Amino acid sequence: MNPSVLLLVCLLSLYVAAMVMFWHGIAGQKPTARLETEVRLALNAGQTIVGVVETAQGMAFAIGDDVQDEKYYDV
Repeated sequence: MNPSVLLLVCLLSLYVAAMVMFWHGIAGQKPTARLETEVRLALNAGQTIVGVVETAQGMAFAIGDDVQDEKYYDV
């Protein structure tokens, strides 16, 4: 048998074995529960979202009553 063909078959069998072990390991795990708020976020009249931060638990929103001029730009 040609050495290049033997090498190719060996690498392919190692790849298949690794994928079978990987999928077998994933299949045994339970999916993590999603953390959801009890009440949906609703803005009151005049409130705006002034900041968004991604945390380990999810997204955190900073809500404020600040109104800025639309023509104001930070330079």
